[in-house]
Amino acid sequence: MHQTKTKLTKVISLCLLFVLLLIPESWARKSASIAICAETGEVYHEQNADEITHPASLTKMMTLYLTFKAIKEKKLTPLQNLRVSAHAAKQAPSKLGLKPGTTLTVRQAILGLITKSANDAAVVLAEALGGSEVRFAQLMTTQAHKLGMTETIFKNASGLPNMQQVTTARDMATLSRCLYKHFPDFFHLFKTEEFVYKGVVHGNHNKLLGKVEGVDGIKTGFTNASGFNLAASMVRGNNRIIAVVLGGETAKSRNQKMIKLLETTHAKLARKKTFKEGDYFDSIDDIIHTLGPTTSSPAPNIRQATYLTGEGKIKILHGKYNSVDDILNVLDEAQPTLYQPKAPAKAKLKKAKIKAKKPPYKSKKKTKKRSRKV
Repeated sequence: MHQTKTKLTKVISLCLLFVLLLIPESWARKSASIAICAETGEVYHEQNADEITHPASLTKMMTLYLTFKAIKEKKLTPLQNLRVSAHAAKQAPSKLGLKPGTTLTVRQAILGLITKSANDAAVVLAEALGGSEVRFAQLMTTQAHKLGMTETIFKNASGLPNMQQVTTARDMATLSRCLYKHFPDFFHLFKTEEFVYKGVVHGNHNKLLGKVEGVDGIKTGFTNASGFNLAASMVRGNNRIIAVVLGGETAKSRNQKMIKLLETTHAKLARKKTFKEGDYFDSIDDIIHTLGPTTSSPAPNIRQATYLTGEGKIKILHGKYNSVDDILNVLDEAQPTLYQPKAPAKAKLKKAKIKAKKPPYKSKKKTKKRSRKV
């Protein structure tokens, strides 16, 4: 009986240990996403973008940022040989399988990070730039904060599991955008689909390359604590979108979520009209469609609006209007009758004014001319 109780106690203890070891990692996973304009930083979409999570191999984007910076400052050259230390060689996969005492070039290390997400190559770069990986991680964090990545802390160069290494989707989008803006001569490397090192072909882990129109980078990542992460860049027409998805349950679901985010963001941008100073609008509907209602995203800065009243007088609205809603509120107070539904009639735009036939119902009043200029 005593032996049975002892065995049962051991089984319960093992079960509790299993729970303590594995469950917290799944609890730590946080789903988050964000999409921004690569040129301006305007936020198109965000969901849990400021939730603290783990970057996994998206960490390597900062390792590459500092590497590109060193090349630009002539502290490194692409063909410079870097020595592989024992510490670098013993890194856990994913890796190139570098041997202690051997060398590889800076360019080879860069491509190893971009395609294979090689942890050993990341440490080689870290030791070349910082003297040690620990010191390099401090440089990474300092640089991150300079870029505005206020919630990010780096503890290693590769993204291998470390519960103190944290970030947010917003910070990773900021880093992706900075790589694009600060190093245009190097950013094209992120679309490299395969890299050959010592006869072995290493394919890029970013499976959206070559499959989704316009996608040209930038980095994938995974640990048990972080889930499946992806930062991506897509350019179509005049729009370049940078998006980040963190905490995916599988690589496939993460990729699907990223594709949906990129496609929906692009579709919204394609439908969105733009306006310039002096543009005329022949109806309130046209204004709303062009400028859009108030949103969480930055809105147009409208300083003056000119409109024609029902009495045929020109009125000018002065002030700062962040959205069409602001204009409508002012007009509603001044002329509430202007925005009553129009009766069915054919309208002809001439010199930014509407000339309409009399409505089909009986009315002694003539249809008033209306025009809007914003």
